[in-house]
Amino acid sequence: MKKIILALLLLTASYCSFSQTCEERESKLLETIGSFSAGMLYNTYGLIGSISDGYTHDAYSPATVNELMEPQKKVADNLIKVVEELINTNMFNAPEDKDYAATIIKILKGLSNQAQLLQNYTTHKIRQNQEAYESQRKQNWSAISKLMGIEE
Repeated sequence: MKKIILALLLLTASYCSFSQTCEERESKLLETIGSFSAGMLYNTYGLIGSISDGYTHDAYSPATVNELMEPQKKVADNLIKVVEELINTNMFNAPEDKDYAATIIKILKGLSNQAQLLQNYTTHKIRQNQEAYESQRKQNWSAISKLMGIEE
């Protein structure tokens, strides 16, 4: 009896999961990926800021900042390549999906630049480097908050 109930439940579940059209599933997957990417951008922005704060309060040395920023830049660069490939191979049907992907690329480039500017500042602690970092930080926050719908 348990096997019959289990088989019926599995059959029902499989029927329900395939009752959506390809377009409906694609839309849901893109929405999910969009949510994950927005969260990743937000967290990367927060991570870079936290490391900057740590440096400012003498918790991190310039060498530690450099060690922590290198992987952030590499991740951003890899994701840029992946998303650019999706755009270049016309993987997006809707123009708004393509626009979202282009926005992600712009933000990833900004975050990579922010990480580099933090490294520049910790290596050469001059006002110009600090101002460049701060300017990029503000640009990134503006773009991320707009993307996530939490504009200032």
